[in-house]
Amino acid sequence: MIKLNRRDPFYILPIGLIFLAVVFSSCLPPVIRKAPAGKHFIISHDFEVKGGNFRKQEKKALTYRLSNQIEDSLRINEREILFLLSIIRNPPAMDSSAVIRSIANMRASLFHAGYYRSSISYRADSSGRKVRLKYLVNTGAPTRIEKIDYRLGIVEMQRIAENAVGESKLSINQPISKLAVLEETARLVDSFRNHGYYKFTNAEVKVIGDTTSAALTTISDDPFAQLELLATEQKKTDSPFIRISIKLNPPADSSKLKAYKIRRVQVFPDFYKTQSTEDSFSNKSSLEGISILAERPLFNPDFIARNIFVKPGDLYREAYFNKTINALSRSGVWQSVGINIRETPDSSNLLDVQFELVPNKKLGFEAALEASYLSSNNATSVLAGNLLGLSMNLSLSNRNLWKEGIRMRHGLRTGIELNNNRGINTPLVSAQEVGYSNSILIPKLIFPGLASILNKSGETFINGFAGFNNRVNLFNLQSFNLNFGWNAPYRRNPAWKVSFRPLNFEFNLLFNQTDSFNNILVQNPFLRYSYNTSYVTGMSLSISHFQSKGQNGFQLGRERTLRFNVEESGLTWGNLPIAVKYLRRFVKLDGEWRYTLKYPKTVLAFRSFMGVGITLLGSDSNRTLPFFKQYFSGGVNSMRGWPARGLGIGGQRRIPYNSTATLFNDRTGDIQLEANAEYRYDIARIIPNTLTLRGAVFVDIGNIWNLRSITPGATDTAQFRFKNLYNQLGVSAGTGFRIDFNYVVLRLDLGFRFKRPDLFYENAGWKAPDIGFDDFIKKLFTRGENGEYREWRYDNFNFGVGISYPF
Repeated sequence: MIKLNRRDPFYILPIGLIFLAVVFSSCLPPVIRKAPAGKHFIISHDFEVKGGNFRKQEKKALTYRLSNQIEDSLRINEREILFLLSIIRNPPAMDSSAVIRSIANMRASLFHAGYYRSSISYRADSSGRKVRLKYLVNTGAPTRIEKIDYRLGIVEMQRIAENAVGESKLSINQPISKLAVLEETARLVDSFRNHGYYKFTNAEVKVIGDTTSAALTTISDDPFAQLELLATEQKKTDSPFIRISIKLNPPADSSKLKAYKIRRVQVFPDFYKTQSTEDSFSNKSSLEGISILAERPLFNPDFIARNIFVKPGDLYREAYFNKTINALSRSGVWQSVGINIRETPDSSNLLDVQFELVPNKKLGFEAALEASYLSSNNATSVLAGNLLGLSMNLSLSNRNLWKEGIRMRHGLRTGIELNNNRGINTPLVSAQEVGYSNSILIPKLIFPGLASILNKSGETFINGFAGFNNRVNLFNLQSFNLNFGWNAPYRRNPAWKVSFRPLNFEFNLLFNQTDSFNNILVQNPFLRYSYNTSYVTGMSLSISHFQSKGQNGFQLGRERTLRFNVEESGLTWGNLPIAVKYLRRFVKLDGEWRYTLKYPKTVLAFRSFMGVGITLLGSDSNRTLPFFKQYFSGGVNSMRGWPARGLGIGGQRRIPYNSTATLFNDRTGDIQLEANAEYRYDIARIIPNTLTLRGAVFVDIGNIWNLRSITPGATDTAQFRFKNLYNQLGVSAGTGFRIDFNYVVLRLDLGFRFKRPDLFYENAGWKAPDIGFDDFIKKLFTRGENGEYREWRYDNFNFGVGISYPF
């Protein structure tokens, strides 16, 4: 057996062979199973697209769209194994008539997308009985909209359409498509139904297109003007235009073109299916014209009326019905919301509305057991580090406190952390934790005037927490937190969400420090400044924006999220004399950007994060952020090549694996920079619509730093400096699996470190993991004779298990 020497430059050969095998695997012919006897059969469908001026992403989406138009009898059942080998089972027999039908389907699909002059042909390349079909697609130029006219014939409806023309899904000079026409039709229907036209449907709208040449329909006595028109029309040949007219399609029922008003609104807040709205009710009340009929007084009438946006005397507006349904469902006190709308028998344009609300159970109980394991000697809480963590979570919820739909949740969490590496003189129990939390969510903005800035559908919250953490042989920690504030969409643009906490109070008492922990603090001044009793009080503001665009024509699905946070302590209020010596003064700012690009079977996801905490010097204890406010990196949702709190600070040297200092190796800082990219792809649908196996390849770049030097005047590799940024950035890359159960995603990630900030002085930290064919199984899955492989894993890679996607 040949043993490769790691100092030999040819040591990279095995890895290179793997890379080449993956890259060139597409060149390997597929393996055919159960081919039709004595017939030519199809092994591939390829597309060559011309015209249309498509970008790369749009051409890929177009190809996928056209491939979906292939007849079922011609579809190929192909499966890949380990990305290297593809197997085709039961390949379809060549059938030219089915190919012609597929081409007709493709042309119809292009026609619906506005490509009225497309042409498609095909070529069959044979090798023996194997046939490769290649479709030659010339989309031609898309037909664009030249003019849009609304010709509705009813004055009020014409006014409604013209007033909302800026919201139209059809735009001049933009390509016409069937999807855009359907969206515009749906928009007009929604607009009319929000202005009283209760019975109006899509059938009452028709869209007419006219591509007649203006040169042939315009009569002019001036021959030069006619020649000019002909020249203009000739130029349009390569870029055709269409004129759009939107008209009413006269219905058989004339009431569909009448506006309706609301006559009466009735609410049955404790309705059951066995009941009838004609029954007598013992609890009756009326508020804002709304009749509330109940068998039991489970809810206050003003709470019900606040969530009903349909009022007697108003025009019928479908948006108000949807808003009411959302508000009632979001309150959590009703398990279902039913609506009955009836025309009054004595009038042709009045409606009676009944809301039938089935109440939910008032109390709810939940219990959950959690377990986690990370292969590292990092530990900061009960569930982090080179340890096995077990915790129990219990919660009791009241969904209708004080009959106002106020939700109160009591939570109890207890956990223990067990050390599975007893070879470094550590106890079996590494940490213990117990905590109680209480949250109150009030479904309204309780202070007047906020609705003028925020949306009326906002919420008021009050959260509290008290906990005790015992870090065995290190310290004890008591924590207390209380905050109060509001969550609501911004009134003028609900896509922006605002969360404001005018009160945020946190107190962490550190006590019972052992001599071992005090020695660690002496050796690490940064920990000495950050790990101490701290008191934080102030305000915080969070603003976020989410935008989503589904696949439209050849456009790909896109999602974008922006989030900004600002938090302060000790600047606005809270200078309590009894605790002023523990008060930490700082301003903390951070922002996050996420962008997801969705292809038909793959996804590209990107994330970037930047955060900084600026302390206001007043004493040595305020030189850094308190430890519970500092940034950290690593773990299943961050730099996945490192365990949680395992990266940084800056270029700080890594503590040796067998050092006793690894008992407390928390790495946190005042600054964090990070960027992540992930490519996700489907592997197999194990159970259709229930269980899907997906794969991912990812790259993470980032680190954490101190804002200020802990030892003024001395060289500090942990302090952020622009000149050291490149050298001190960490880079990890890896792969993983996503097991998608539709309602939850289980994620397995294996990340390797390719650039280590702790080795910045040597080749800027670039160092590929020292692994090859001869030992990768041993290094990944065994301990080694003297524990050397555990040490190798500690320095080179991290395996993590997570829930949901990282970003």
